[in-house]
Amino acid sequence: MGFFDFLSGGREGQVKRHAKRVRNLNAQAEDRQVSAHWLAENGTEEAVLGMLGRFEINYEQRMKDSQEKDLVYSLLKGLGSARVGEPIRLWVRKNQAFARPLQLVEELEGADAAVDVLLDMLGREVDPFKPEKKRQILIKLSDYKDPRIVERVPAVLQDFDEGIRYAAAEALLSQDADPATVRLELARALANREEESNRLRVRIAEAFHQRGWDLGDHAEAVSERPPVGWTVNADGKPIPG
Repeated sequence: MGFFDFLSGGREGQVKRHAKRVRNLNAQAEDRQVSAHWLAENGTEEAVLGMLGRFEINYEQRMKDSQEKDLVYSLLKGLGSARVGEPIRLWVRKNQAFARPLQLVEELEGADAAVDVLLDMLGREVDPFKPEKKRQILIKLSDYKDPRIVERVPAVLQDFDEGIRYAAAEALLSQDADPATVRLELARALANREEESNRLRVRIAEAFHQRGWDLGDHAEAVSERPPVGWTVNADGKPIPG
């Protein structure tokens, strides 16, 4: 350890200071960029976590904010998946702004890895009073086609929050694989007598109508309590009316 490191608390102390400055919107932009470069050169897990912190703050000048985040993204990408993969996974579990870090995972490791990260995050979101991140995770899952989404997301159709249930339905409807399972799970959700969201029920009915799906064993239950503005025909399919 050099004399300067000793005076400043060592390399670990410097990492903390640079990580703090990267997130400090009151600092000069040039100083934040210097700190980002310093952290990238350091390359430790703590340094990478410090760089990721830049994604959760927004500078008032959007263009400069975007450019600065692009710089951090480029520096992280240059470190490679072996050095940033695990810190990203740790960081996104605790932070709301996961879009750019997730993009980095996909670019470095592929779409399968990105879905893996999202599903891991989904399983960790259990606080019913903080639904927004869970909803955003489901919205992002809609961008991918993966059989694991069909396996994992149906359970979320029982969530306490209506926005989460709606996003879960959209994530399932975005999938190409195993349409029979998607149809069954959504028909069950539509027939659920405890489902009070007409918005969600109408969205499911619309999807069934557009795709020509029948409700199977759930047709009778839905016909007894259809969404507002909908009915069930003799073939067990939802139709407007």
